[in-house]
Amino acid sequence: MEEQTNMKLAVLGAVAGFLVAVAFGAGLITMAWYQWDSRAPRVGSTEGTTPQVLEVELGDLFIEPASLQAGPGDLRIRVRNEGQAEHSLSLEGLGATDMLGPGETATLEIPSVAPGSYLIRCDVPGHADAGMKGTLTVGDVVGTVGTEHAGAHAMTPEDMAAHDAEVTAQFPAETEGLGGRTLRPHIVDGVKVFQVTAKVVQWETEPGVLKEAWTYGGSVPGPTIRAKLGDRVRIVLRNELPEPTTIHFHGMTVPAEMDGVPVISQDAVMPGERFAYEFTVKDTGTHMYHSHFNAQKQVPMGLLGAFVVPDPDDPKVDLDYNMVLNDGPLGFTLNGKGFPATQPLVVKRGDVVRIRYMNEGLLIHPMHLHGLAQEAIAIDGRLLDQPYLTDTVLVAPGQRIDVLVRATEPGVWAWHCHVLNHAESEQGMFGMVTAMIVE
Repeated sequence: MEEQTNMKLAVLGAVAGFLVAVAFGAGLITMAWYQWDSRAPRVGSTEGTTPQVLEVELGDLFIEPASLQAGPGDLRIRVRNEGQAEHSLSLEGLGATDMLGPGETATLEIPSVAPGSYLIRCDVPGHADAGMKGTLTVGDVVGTVGTEHAGAHAMTPEDMAAHDAEVTAQFPAETEGLGGRTLRPHIVDGVKVFQVTAKVVQWETEPGVLKEAWTYGGSVPGPTIRAKLGDRVRIVLRNELPEPTTIHFHGMTVPAEMDGVPVISQDAVMPGERFAYEFTVKDTGTHMYHSHFNAQKQVPMGLLGAFVVPDPDDPKVDLDYNMVLNDGPLGFTLNGKGFPATQPLVVKRGDVVRIRYMNEGLLIHPMHLHGLAQEAIAIDGRLLDQPYLTDTVLVAPGQRIDVLVRATEPGVWAWHCHVLNHAESEQGMFGMVTAMIVE
């Protein structure tokens, strides 16, 4: 507790300079400035009328068009998801589509729409905050409708700055749960045995924000598995989920029957069942383990973890740090948390830090560190013959990239995904933002 208090004092003491130096934050994005009711019943069209028809495309973190116009009366909205992740279309107080997978379509029938201004958004947590929102305008609403949400669009520069300072001062905010702890094996006849239970929990991603997470061992990320080259390991999966599941050891060479792909390599592990994955570790480097059943849902919801195997040629470092990137129902997260609940990395001046980026999400995340160069030394578990310096590391879904950071410059340095709608909006910082503190 004393260490955390000292860390928070260090952050608060530097936060004013941090805000000016990085020119980056305007506060934690929040939708708390208006009341939203996306639970309105899905309604059908009335008979005997010809509804107006609007076409809407959902993409990965955009709605096109974001501004819809219609006259009063019956309305039909045809929605298609052209993205690579699940999305929905919800109209404030009027109804919503079901969740749509990539390539799926739906039609929303809304009878007798009154003149007014209605907010539209995607209901996947974090997607509206990241830009999937807009407005449906019905009839002439200038000065007469939508006044209940006027405050949502009336923040003054002073309001924005005050809100930013208030939220950023919470960083690092305390939340329940810490992911990625090292999983200790027990030894049975020379085999390292790791017990992993897949189960549903309520996971606090930000202060007071609880979301349903599907986890290994009750945390996001799941526990980190560490082994040595040549180890015989056995990972025993117990499934307490309401769906079948499996484990795939991403980037690792294992027997085909241990690869975790239903039907192709094994039967799915049904709820209440167990399955033991056993193999000899043949690959050094940074790897991952995750579900390979209904993966577009189960992995973004938290069924993921790191699997790290040291290499004899690894450089000597003062700190070895995993950063698991994810996006989806839990929002945009770093090691299972969103800003201001992300944890800063506190190092000493002169330290050499190894950062193992692992992208378990559905989207690309270019990770940018202010003030300090990153030296890429490994990609997908393989050390590079020719490392290279950069300040922004592009990490694709499923990819792992290891970098070295030499902490030469003291200060609080912003560290974030540079797809900016994963990290910042007109309401300020959220999601994939943290800091490296060089003392």
